[in-house]
Amino acid sequence: MSFYYPLGLLGLLGIPVIVLIYIIKSKYTEQTVASTYLWELSEKFLNRRKRVSKLTGILSLILQILVVLCASLLIAHPVFTVPNSANDIYFILDGSASMNMQSGNTTRFERAQKEINSVIDDSLGGSTYTLIFVNDSLNVSFEGISSKEQAKSSVKSLSAGWSAADCASAIHFAQTYFEANNSAIFYLVTDKAYDTNMELIDVSGGENNYALYEYGYNYNENGLCGTGKVVSYKNDATLTVDMLITNGGAEEKVATTSVSVKAGEPTDFEVQAADLQFNSLKLRISDGDALTEDNEVVLYDEAKSQDRKVLLIENTDDGGYLRNSIARAGKAEVDAVTPKGYEEAPRTGYGLYVFNGYAPAELPKNAAIWLINAVDGSGKGSGVTYRNMQTPKDKEGPNSYFVPQYTTGSSLQEKQLTQDLVKREVAVREYARYGLPRGFVPVLKNGGDSLIAAGLNENNDREVVFAFEIGKSNLGLLDDFLILVRNLMNYSFPSVIDGTVFNCGEVLNVNVVPGCQNIVVTSPSGKSTTLDTVGNSVCEVSLAETGTYTISVKLESSSEETVLYAYSCVPESESRSEGGGTVNLSGERGYEYSDGFYDKLLAFFIIISILLLADWGVYCYEQYQLR
Repeated sequence: MSFYYPLGLLGLLGIPVIVLIYIIKSKYTEQTVASTYLWELSEKFLNRRKRVSKLTGILSLILQILVVLCASLLIAHPVFTVPNSANDIYFILDGSASMNMQSGNTTRFERAQKEINSVIDDSLGGSTYTLIFVNDSLNVSFEGISSKEQAKSSVKSLSAGWSAADCASAIHFAQTYFEANNSAIFYLVTDKAYDTNMELIDVSGGENNYALYEYGYNYNENGLCGTGKVVSYKNDATLTVDMLITNGGAEEKVATTSVSVKAGEPTDFEVQAADLQFNSLKLRISDGDALTEDNEVVLYDEAKSQDRKVLLIENTDDGGYLRNSIARAGKAEVDAVTPKGYEEAPRTGYGLYVFNGYAPAELPKNAAIWLINAVDGSGKGSGVTYRNMQTPKDKEGPNSYFVPQYTTGSSLQEKQLTQDLVKREVAVREYARYGLPRGFVPVLKNGGDSLIAAGLNENNDREVVFAFEIGKSNLGLLDDFLILVRNLMNYSFPSVIDGTVFNCGEVLNVNVVPGCQNIVVTSPSGKSTTLDTVGNSVCEVSLAETGTYTISVKLESSSEETVLYAYSCVPESESRSEGGGTVNLSGERGYEYSDGFYDKLLAFFIIISILLLADWGVYCYEQYQLR
């Protein structure tokens, strides 16, 4: 046994003081009594109890000494060592959306917190606690904490998210801890069905949950029709699906339907209303269950892109091939003009200017730009610097052309630009080497040279650069060409957002459209974030909450903000509370524990209280019973 505060034992000096007081205190008390025959009888009775009277004084002294002894030990805070009883304890806590399912007034996550704190309370002092928390990302909430109260407070501060969580990735992360100490104890706290060699704490409660998915709307001969599937994951049920709309005012229920479903079997539904105009449409299961957040979805009109008006400026006469390709693959309205006609009367109001074999002295602003084989004239504002021409070493032999490769980069913009390409072999007779602005993403490369690249120019407008003449390559003959033109047109004419319904945990891509001044995204909880649009063509927003996100876009060409909406839903896998599998820690388990300690002082408080009560009882007995 040891003490946290050994100086507390100085309180034992109070024991000789109590003994000294007991020795020197007067044993006589003055009492007035009647000298009658009855008193004499009483005195004889008291004499027979004299032995007890003598003990009471000594007993009181003993009790007081014990009180001082226990109080001193309490202040000194004794610690009792328990050999081979302490360990490092690790918790892997599932914070996925299904952990928000509620039974009574308690969620699964709250039950998980209670279970973790119970393990902490039951462990002996000297143990350390680490918690790996998994929701939309993996985080170590605390590591190596030895204070039970601090660990429990940290557990209490956590809350479940609304996305799916991959506990398997946390197991790989925990493996490093296990390799550092294979005697550590690992707890997996989840509501999923995992088969594991760790200690599993299952907090699932068999709650019943309903959900909507594969939802949408359309117009038919009867008007507005909401469609989708409903499912009851535990019991057969008859569910009521409502359709509600807003149209600049309060939300209004416009239609309802009942659907009979069997447990676990998705069932189609249609809810029909008159032909209505709306700003938003909500589909809702009105029946209560364990998780209300997956009982409704809000649908908005798809975000509309700008009108695709394109001006093609070129000298070449290719029979309108490039013009037709842009119009067909890019779904655009294309006007054409010669360089001389453009210089004499520059045209405005187009969303994209394609300069083929020519570049003006200064590029137009607030519009997308394509520079195709511009050679040494790239135009002020393009940021492109011409270096030299590259031609094959052997112009007549097998090496008479270059064979560039499509990018294999993993960035979001590279994936968008190369989406759906078959990536057939491209042959190029010659190309220009350009110095490109920082941030340009290559699409087609020959070694370190970019033959097709896209990025933001000096005017902060989207720009695509072709370093070769399309007619001096086989690109225009490949099926990849129209796909590439489509991708480049989607890049040049971006919608602010692609779609309006997402799963929580996904990333919302917000495109920075030409002429954009700023974009503000407001989450369902009201948190506003201003996106960094300078130098970026796409901004990413992680959807961590369920509900409606508001995207406010301020354009230079308009005094009013454009407001768009995206709805974030609970993932279907979390509605099913689906997951699990086999997850194990690799390696042999060890059993080398460290010494723990027991330092709870409740017993001392109880002993002191009992001794004080006993001393008070002796005093009362002495004062009132022995007289």
